[in-house]
Amino acid sequence: MNELVEKMNILIEEIDNIDKVSKIKELNNKIKNDKELNKLLKEYRESNNDKIKEKIISNELFKEYKEYETDINILILDINSRLKQINDKGKCC
Repeated sequence: MNELVEKMNILIEEIDNIDKVSKIKELNNKIKNDKELNKLLKEYRESNNDKIKEKIISNELFKEYKEYETDINILILDINSRLKQINDKGKCC
C-alpha cells in the first residue's frame, strides 16, 4: 500500500509539471486578479443574463482558460480510463 501511495505522489508531481497544468494555474490566478472579468462573473451569477454571458465568453482570458480546461479534462478522462483498466486487472474472478 505504501508503494501505491508513493507512486500516486510521483504521478501528482508529474502532473503538476505538465505545461498545460502550469498554464491553467497561471490563467486561474490572472482571472482572479481581473476585476472586470470578476465583475461580469458575479453579475452573471446573480442575473443569468445572456448578454453578460456573451461578454464573459468573448473575453480572451476566459477563452484561453476554457481551452486549457478542456485539454486537462481530456487528460483526466485518459488517466481515469487507465486507472480503471488497472483496477479491472486487479479484480478477482
